[in-house]
Amino acid sequence: MDAEHLEYFKAAPEGRATVGWNVWFAANQQALAQQLSRPALLRLKFSKLDEAERLLAQAGIVPRSTAGKRYEMYCAQFSADVVDANGRPLPAIWRAAHGGAIGLLADGGQEAGQATLLAEFRRVRKRGLQQAHEWLADLCFEGEMELTSGNAEVGRRLLAVVVQDGSGHDLLDATAMIARELLDGHG
Repeated sequence: MDAEHLEYFKAAPEGRATVGWNVWFAANQQALAQQLSRPALLRLKFSKLDEAERLLAQAGIVPRSTAGKRYEMYCAQFSADVVDANGRPLPAIWRAAHGGAIGLLADGGQEAGQATLLAEFRRVRKRGLQQAHEWLADLCFEGEMELTSGNAEVGRRLLAVVVQDGSGHDLLDATAMIARELLDGHG
């Protein structure tokens, strides 16, 4: 396997990749097809960084960190029409998320952004506790991704909403505790 492919496999989980998985794979698929068996190529295509880590291990290479892996996997889930040329979420889509709350938070409108998120949570909560749990878990994940790989202040605000909304409900407390730990761990 080419050293440049192994370098990307190492850079992506370390959070050093300059392009997202889907962009990188599309640009390198033909070269990989020449070097890997068809089953190995398909494992790489569909298992993405999990398979890339396995290939690294086979080559005796260990990433220094896997802090960026979740963000790369997160970005790899997006459709091509909502990401830029590097495979990262388009700013306009990102800002519009959650009824524009992300844009408000990014612009320093903490109270308005959090109020928008709380209103969204109340609407979701009316549909049942399970939906509220899923919404909070998603918001917690988005907050973690922002905190560790994007706009840290937006991430903190998202996690603060999870702590506020999730506390005091049996099903939601675990997600609130995760958010609290993330906030405590990233000062």
